[in-house]
Amino acid sequence: MRYAILGAGAMGSIIGATLAKGGQDVTLIDPYQEHMDKIQHLGLRLTVNENTETIQLNTCTDPHQAEPVDIIVLLVKRIHSAAALAGAKNLIRENTYICTLQNGLGNTELLEQYLPKERILHGVLRIAGRMNSPGDVSGEVAGGIAAYIGSLTKDDTAAAMAQKIAGHLTAGGLKSQFKSDVEQDIWKKAVDNICFNAPCGLLHLRIREYFSHPDGKRMVDEIAKETIQVAKAEGVVLDYQQIIRDLETNVIPAIGDHYPSLAQDMCNKRKTEIDSLNGAIVNYGRKLGIPTPVNDYITRLVKIAEDNY
Repeated sequence: MRYAILGAGAMGSIIGATLAKGGQDVTLIDPYQEHMDKIQHLGLRLTVNENTETIQLNTCTDPHQAEPVDIIVLLVKRIHSAAALAGAKNLIRENTYICTLQNGLGNTELLEQYLPKERILHGVLRIAGRMNSPGDVSGEVAGGIAAYIGSLTKDDTAAAMAQKIAGHLTAGGLKSQFKSDVEQDIWKKAVDNICFNAPCGLLHLRIREYFSHPDGKRMVDEIAKETIQVAKAEGVVLDYQQIIRDLETNVIPAIGDHYPSLAQDMCNKRKTEIDSLNGAIVNYGRKLGIPTPVNDYITRLVKIAEDNY
C-alpha cells in the first residue's frame, strides 16, 4: 500500500519508518530540506525504546514531487494543517484516505473540506518522539500500545482500512490497535497533553519534574477535572481515577524525562498548538456553558509568551 507522511518531523519519521519496516511503500514529505536529504541519501537513523536501526525511505520537500497515494498520514502540527492539505491535493485520488494522528482535539474538522467523512480516519499515538539531528529520530512508547486508530464514521470499508493501518504499524514493530470507539483514546491522550504540555512549556520543566512537585500534581488534578467535565458534555465519559493511574504507572515512567512537544516549541520560540489543547477546552467550555478557568489562564499565558518571542 502506498503511503505519504505529510509532516515528517520526529513523529512523522517514526511512523513512516515503521510502515516501511512493515512492508509498505512510504514517502516522507516535509519542508525541512536537510532532514529530508539526510534520509534520502543515508537512510533514517531510528531509535525506539533504545533499539537503533537505519531505515531506507523516499523523501521530498514538496507534495508535488510525489505521486498520488492510498493513504495520507497527517502529522504536521495542527496550526499548519490547512496550508499542508491545500498544497497536497495532488496526492488525493478517488479512493485515497486521510488518517490524522495529530495531537489535540478537533483535527478531523478541516479534513472534511477535502474528503468525505467515509474516507477520514483518526487516531492517537502513545509515543514520545524527538529529533536528535537531521536524519536521526528517537521515540519511546508510553505503555504497550503505540497507536490506536479508528474511522470517523462507522462505515465498514473505512473501519477495514483503519484495521489495515494498525496492522501495518504492528508489522513494522509498533504494536497498534483498531478501536471502534477511538474518540475515547483521543480524549484520554488529549487530557495527558492538556495537563502537561503547556505547564511544562511555561515552566521549562520535563514532565517528571513538573508532576513530582506538589503544586504540579495539584495543577494536573485541576486541569484534568475541568477537561473531563467538558469531555462528558461532548459525549465522551472519562474515568478520572483511571487517567491519573495511567499517568503514574505508564506515562511518567515511560516519558517522564522528556520535554513535551509544546514545551519544545516554546523553548525554540515557535508557534504552539495551544488552541488544539487547553485552548480547545476553553472554546468547548464557552459553547457548552462550562467554566474552565484553569485552562483559560494557561492558554492566555502561552499566548502572551508567544507574542513576546
